[in-house]
Amino acid sequence: MALLLSPASARMPTRRWSLAARIAALVIGPSLLVMVLGGWWLRYEVHASLLGSMSRTLEEKSERINARLALLPDGRVQETAGGSDEFSAIFSGWYWQLQGQAAAQLRTAATPLVLARSRSLWDQPDLVISPGTLWGSERLQQAVGPQKEPLLVQHFAVQLSAGAAPMYLQVYGPAQPLMASLRRIDQILAITCAMLLLVMGALVWLQLRVGLAPLKRLVDVIASLGKPVPGAAPATEQIAQLPLGADLQPLQQELAALLARNTQVVERSRSHAADLNHALKKPLSLLMAHAGSGDALPAAMVLQQTTAMARLIDRYQARTFSDATLVHGTSAGLPVDVLACAQQMLAMLRQLHQASDLDWQLVDAGSPLWWRGERADLEELLGNLLDNAGKWAASQVRLTVRGNAAQGLMLLVEDDGPGMTDAQMQAAGERGKRFDESVAGTGLGLSIAQHIVQGYDGQLQLRKSEALKGLMVRVDMAGVLA
Repeated sequence: MALLLSPASARMPTRRWSLAARIAALVIGPSLLVMVLGGWWLRYEVHASLLGSMSRTLEEKSERINARLALLPDGRVQETAGGSDEFSAIFSGWYWQLQGQAAAQLRTAATPLVLARSRSLWDQPDLVISPGTLWGSERLQQAVGPQKEPLLVQHFAVQLSAGAAPMYLQVYGPAQPLMASLRRIDQILAITCAMLLLVMGALVWLQLRVGLAPLKRLVDVIASLGKPVPGAAPATEQIAQLPLGADLQPLQQELAALLARNTQVVERSRSHAADLNHALKKPLSLLMAHAGSGDALPAAMVLQQTTAMARLIDRYQARTFSDATLVHGTSAGLPVDVLACAQQMLAMLRQLHQASDLDWQLVDAGSPLWWRGERADLEELLGNLLDNAGKWAASQVRLTVRGNAAQGLMLLVEDDGPGMTDAQMQAAGERGKRFDESVAGTGLGLSIAQHIVQGYDGQLQLRKSEALKGLMVRVDMAGVLA
């Protein structure tokens, strides 16, 4: 069985991004952005914390240095109390310089005016500070020591005596241990982000593998429709039995309903072809039999049989067009006035069975009754049932029409003919089944009616008429408008 696809859908271009790729991009993209921003913020905070610790260390040392500096009357600065500390050991990596320039001049590469400095510098030139602050700290700057080692420096404003001009103390400390720690932290953050990215990628892959597994099973079932396996369950049952979960259940139901309607259309098309083939056999057989006898064919007979065949072809063509309604469900048809259609069919059957002098009755509730479906199907249904009743009725045929939005449409066709036995009622729906060859017909009436009712998810029942003692055919279909 093949799905009915429109030419537009067949020409639909393949999208460049698959569903899995879009889901992965929507998950990995924002996660990667959050990871990068979070990693950058964490790196900045860690750098700021370590650099802040170094800044506090330099500040403590500056207070100790400031406590032992004194301004002499001649303007010179002297370290009043020496000590054996890190600032006394030569090239220890800890240095200080006292400058008399303004704060703005201290942050330039210009040669400073050094008033005093630590003994650890020995006889080396004064230290020059690199311009700009260090990332993660607004107070620390970088410098190069006498042994070309990296240093960190911070400026402190000091006043050695009351009324004296402000001076600026530069305290230097070794940068190598701190920079090594910062590089180690950067490496750890980079490795952690890479591992998180790998773990996230694995989780996304697992999520897509597990989450899209129901869709994969659904796609496999649909793909297998083009290559049916002998003994396999129908496509509607296969789709209905798939464990797709609550999220995909609406899609599952709609797809199963679409396939069911598609199956109905295909079956009805096959039935139409078989019914038309069976109906055309009788007039063709008659024409062939007369042609084989060698006698000239009467023009009236040729006209009668060809007219009958033309009517059959027109009827089945109309029924084929009405099958388009089933693809969209019973709600797609235009509202049909059931009583007007019933009166029209009764009037036509009265003319057709005029020789039988039958009493054709219509029983209705008196109020308008509208049914959403195909008018050709309703006419075909009533025409077959009433024509069949008119062939077997002795004197009376009764059509009862009832319905409402809750219970749907109910049609009762009764006659006062001989009726049917239980066995005959069981076999009455078979195509071409006839119980009396003396009565004209093709044996397709009830079979056609059964197919039409099934196409609208209705029900057709054969019973004995309690009122007229003949056969009663009851039809129940949904689609009555409120």
